[in-house]
Amino acid sequence: MEKKLCNVDFRHNKKLTKLGIDLNKKVDKNKVIFNFSDRILSDEQKEVLSLGFDYCIPPSTIPHNQFFLCFEKLCHTIKNCEIYKDRWNHITNSISTVAHDTYKKFKCHVKSIHTPYPSLTPLIALRDDNNIVITKPDKGRGVVILNRDDYFSKLNTILSDSSKFKPIMSDTATHLLKLEDKLNRLLRSIRTSIGEMTYNLLTISGSKPGRLYGLPKIHKIGQPLRPIISAIGTFNYNLAKFLVQLITPLTTNEYTIENSFSFIKEISDLKPLRPVTMASFDIESLFTNVPLSETTDIILNKTTSSLLNSYGLNKTTYRKLLDIAAHNSVFTFNGSIYTQVDGVAMGSPLGPCYANTFLCHHEQTWMNDCPANFKPILYRRYMDDTFLLFNDPSHINPFLSYLNSQHPNIKFTCETEQNNKLSFLDTSITFHNNCFYTSTYRKPTFTGLGLHYLSYIPHIYKLNSLTTLINRAYNICSTWASFHDEVSFLSKYFTTNGYPSYLFYKALRKFLSQKFNPKPASATVNKDIKYIKLPYMGGLSFDLRKSLNKILRRCYPQISFRFVFYNNNTVGNFLKNKEMCNSELCSNVVYLFTCPSCQARYVGSTSRWLRHRILEHKGKSIRTGLQLSKPSFSAIREHSHLHNHPFSNTDFKILTSHLNRFDLIIAESLHIQTMKPELNNTATATTLFTI
Repeated sequence: MEKKLCNVDFRHNKKLTKLGIDLNKKVDKNKVIFNFSDRILSDEQKEVLSLGFDYCIPPSTIPHNQFFLCFEKLCHTIKNCEIYKDRWNHITNSISTVAHDTYKKFKCHVKSIHTPYPSLTPLIALRDDNNIVITKPDKGRGVVILNRDDYFSKLNTILSDSSKFKPIMSDTATHLLKLEDKLNRLLRSIRTSIGEMTYNLLTISGSKPGRLYGLPKIHKIGQPLRPIISAIGTFNYNLAKFLVQLITPLTTNEYTIENSFSFIKEISDLKPLRPVTMASFDIESLFTNVPLSETTDIILNKTTSSLLNSYGLNKTTYRKLLDIAAHNSVFTFNGSIYTQVDGVAMGSPLGPCYANTFLCHHEQTWMNDCPANFKPILYRRYMDDTFLLFNDPSHINPFLSYLNSQHPNIKFTCETEQNNKLSFLDTSITFHNNCFYTSTYRKPTFTGLGLHYLSYIPHIYKLNSLTTLINRAYNICSTWASFHDEVSFLSKYFTTNGYPSYLFYKALRKFLSQKFNPKPASATVNKDIKYIKLPYMGGLSFDLRKSLNKILRRCYPQISFRFVFYNNNTVGNFLKNKEMCNSELCSNVVYLFTCPSCQARYVGSTSRWLRHRILEHKGKSIRTGLQLSKPSFSAIREHSHLHNHPFSNTDFKILTSHLNRFDLIIAESLHIQTMKPELNNTATATTLFTI
């Protein structure tokens, strides 16, 4: 038997080698996993962690209502579209049949799905260990494990800076409600001028505080943390996104660059007549050092009245909106609530806009007033990284000192060229014979970890990762020699991440063929594009897409349907350990009430806090908590009074949550339809087509 197994192993390895798959070439676990904790990892745990947070495994189950939510959204999406040939009922019946057939097939065949890593069982012990924190590094891909006490201590040290952060002593719900009221009152006063659509977009109810977490800087001694605030769902998040479009015109000037490719094009065209010296300046902690009040004044003064008028705003209301969006960043950490009193929050949509606007305003003055005897001949900036060219190396330090003396909040550090080479962004720049040559650059934090070939995602996503990096190499490398070196590197990089070598070179040949022998574009009629999100179930997903396309293309020839497959069953989601919000302060949820006396059930949804909806069911004021004289109707309260069955907050349970209000209503309807709760007066909250 041992001899037989050896022969089979040898034969299989030989076949894999011919395909370009080398099982001995893997990502170095010691370069991917950074264990700074006291916990010792087993070999099985290292094996799974070395795949990275983005590695997907086959889903063992897909919740029934989550599955059919996708098809209900599809039916609602096409409901108002013009139908060609067929009847609406026939279309929905066909979609329903396909959905039910696919769900049955998935349940039958889920056990036949195989992967080299069939489960995340080795990680259960790590996930349940309350003494460690597992997160990703600040730069590069990888897995970092820290002692929880060290992690909390480092973040508490950051929060102890009273010039940047301030603890809030009032109750979280009370403070958030106060902020919501402040924003909503202002919006009501300008409702007519901004329009009903903008008003509905910005009005807020049921917001939640941001959540603070830290990303370890593994390349620095002591692994300091970069503070990040997750701002999605906060009371001013939508307002911040709205204001970004007004501030964006102020975030660029003659010194800013759009991306690496535009920078490479500009510098490649430079032909200095004499030798020059390259330098790179970096700003220390730019986001947290941007002065909020000063930057708000800059934005207010530079935004034109005509632009404000087009959005229905004036200078006074614009300032009030900026103050609310930028000066009220509220977040929680370790059960306490804080506000950021200065600097823009990492994670806020306004962060890059405020930082760029502040620098664009000042660097115009800095460059205009700079003494000519050490002024750089080229100054280009991308966020906090700046590329400079000087006529002489002796000009670098005077210019650095000059910049550091201009504003008390901004401090630059400097890096100079070595052997006529300098790295900037993701590019390595070489100056030779009065010409600039570029090639790709990777920071020392690069771990070699990428999207693994065995990850349970559609094959096209893996092909796109090949094409993306080949395209990046082609655009960054200025010579065929550097492009050849980068291709050789990428070949090894993808091989260590499980990709067959033939697949890489096939993608390379296809890319170069399209570059040098492009096919003429064919004239086609522009179609309306609709995106359909579906769970990824392997081959079943492609059969499902084929069946839906057959139904939809015949009836909607004017629409191009794009199917997007997702798989949330990742290592990162399995190890997710961010601080969770209090369930009563959760919003946009579908909830289940179960009577503690007779087990009668009620399913509902709310876009506000669950605690407010519970108070309404009790007939109490959401402001004072006192009993209302004329409360709105509640099936739960009526049942409680009729049968003398008292209830409490603990009798409510969250079933699911959705940020989109429309998704929330459909999810509620699906739960009502499948659970048949006794206290619901209606069959569903909205019309269902597939169930």
